[in-house]
Amino acid sequence: MDKRVARTRECAGMARWIPLLTCCVAILLCASAACADLPQRALVGNFIGYDALPENYLSISGSVDRTQNGESLYLEKTISPDSSFSLFAGYQRLEQQGETSIGFSNLSLAYKHILISVPHHEFMLSIAPEAEVPVGNRDIGSEVHARAGFDFIFAKGLGDVADSIALLRPAALEGDIGWEGKVSGARDDLIAGTAEIEYSLAYLDENVASFSVTHALRNLTPHLDFDYAQYMDAHRNSTAPDFELTPGVAWLNSTFEVNLGVQVALNHASSGSGAVAFVWLVGVSFDQIVPALGWTPFR
Repeated sequence: MDKRVARTRECAGMARWIPLLTCCVAILLCASAACADLPQRALVGNFIGYDALPENYLSISGSVDRTQNGESLYLEKTISPDSSFSLFAGYQRLEQQGETSIGFSNLSLAYKHILISVPHHEFMLSIAPEAEVPVGNRDIGSEVHARAGFDFIFAKGLGDVADSIALLRPAALEGDIGWEGKVSGARDDLIAGTAEIEYSLAYLDENVASFSVTHALRNLTPHLDFDYAQYMDAHRNSTAPDFELTPGVAWLNSTFEVNLGVQVALNHASSGSGAVAFVWLVGVSFDQIVPALGWTPFR
């Protein structure tokens, strides 16, 4: 083999790890500046239960559309006031051309760490290096190569807006942007992002307009989620972007969360398994039930 070709391939292999190494360095540089003071509101997160705040949280979620349905388990445990470990696994049933495939998806592991927390502006930015272990069933499309990447996750409450627009204070913005690539095999990078706007009726009742919300509706948080995903391959080509919009409503308090939504495909690439899907989540902050489970090995 030409030494120049070999050197070029070696450099390309190293280049795919540069973003992940950069994020790990950022964790170390920002760890001392990060503060885990929390905004005084309950955030919805996505339909896994994933948000910028490290927490002790367990959720079961799922989706149903024209050709497939499945359930997922997400478990997150804090290891310090500003960091946590999590795992995610799913089970899926897929129908194609009259045949049904059933199996588990790959196992995802992640470490979440707060980079920036500004409590008086209700802002938090976290980073989450992650790895996907290829233990899933290939019949349902599980990846056969291990993958690694990272997410930047943010949350911003609008509680600091001017009095003239105080009715916007119950609103909050959440989202993440991430990159994931194969550890081995042909390069196949996934770029994904989400953005969510939500409006907490509990925050409205407690902090903006007292006694304006009936007790039955007080714990509801309507929200609108936008999702984007796209694969990039080694030949500088890419798949068509996948765009989805999910209006939903969550019932949540400091301990429990029930989240329901309807996911709508916005383009042809996202409608392969159906133009509309029903998505749901049931979650619990388990340290609120058993406080001893909130113990962390690091301070």
